[in-house]
Parts: sequence; C-alpha cells; structure tokens
Amino acid sequence: MGACIDQFKYFTFTVFESPFEKVADIVRKGWGGSGKYTITDVPFSFNLYEECPLNGGAHMEKAYFYAPESSRNQCVMFSNYADGLSSWAYQITASLKIKAYLFRISTDDYPEAMNAFSLIEDGKNLRTVYAMRDPKWTFYCQGEALPFEDRRQYQRRIIKQRLNKDVLISYCARLGYDIADDLFWKCSQSILLERIVW
Repeated sequence: MGACIDQFKYFTFTVFESPFEKVADIVRKGWGGSGKYTITDVPFSFNLYEECPLNGGAHMEKAYFYAPESSRNQCVMFSNYADGLSSWAYQITASLKIKAYLFRISTDDYPEAMNAFSLIEDGKNLRTVYAMRDPKWTFYCQGEALPFEDRRQYQRRIIKQRLNKDVLISYCARLGYDIADDLFWKCSQSILLERIVW
C-alpha cells in the first residue's frame, strides 16, 4: 500500500465523475460569493488533520478539490470532516447532474472504525455499504449492488472483514482510482475551500 494513505487511522474522500474545472466552477459559484468561505488556488496537501478528521460541528469546514495525476477526468474532494462533508457531495452532484463515490476508510484498530462507500448520483444516494464499530461491529447495505463489488465478502462471519480497508482499496482500483499509488494524491490543479465565519 502507498505510504500516503498509511499515515491515517481514518480518512475520507469523494471522487466526482467530472473534470476538475467543472467541479471547481460549481464550488466557486456556490460557496465563493457567500462571504463565509474563501477559495484559494493552492497545491493539494494532507494538511487538514493528522491521523483522522474531527467529527463535524466543532470546527470550520475545509476541503481540497483537485484533479489526480492518475485520474485526470475526475475530481477528488478531501475534507477535514469525519463524514467527508457528504452534504457537499450531494449538492455538487445535484448541480452538475453527475455521480460521485464517497469513501470512508479506517484501520481495524481505530476505536470508531468506519469502512464505507456510497454512490451518489444527481444528489441522490443510490448505494451505501458500511461496516462500523458502534460499539459492536455492524454491517449495512442499501441499494442495488454495483459491478465492482465482491458480494461474497459480505457473507463473511466476522463483520469487520466484510468491508475493510483492503476491500475498499480494491473497490477503488476496480473503479480506476488507484488510491494505493501516490500519484492519485498528487495533482497539478487544486483549490482549497475554507469556511472563515459561522
């Protein structure tokens, strides 16, 4: 696995099936003129948190939007919220009439382990699968299974093995997002959206 993602006990990201320019344009139009946010052209960096993002509500939202070197026809959102700022993914997919995959990936030893993916299209959730510890392990599926999924995994007796970091990395690879390759986390185009006032 790539050194980039191994630094985290838990991380989230969304991949929009749309070029960076279109997503950045919607972000600028939707958030840029409100006076509550700043939008800066800066290189993407894993500087929003150390091992895991904080739960929402207690801190200002920040998110990078960038075009990965290895997947230039997509745009990635990497945020500082534990839920991955999923509400923004819904808004952006609804505005652009596109689909996006939202991933939450954690190590098994993370106390609030959450391994999940969702398919959002045109602002609607079409598929969600997760395995989480709360405080016992729980597994959940909603929506029709997608071609890249290994549904045999979901029958495993040990719940935390049904959907874990390795399974999600393989799902990403099948979708064309090689998140274990550091090139996925490098880019030539990116913006940082930050809330500056409540």
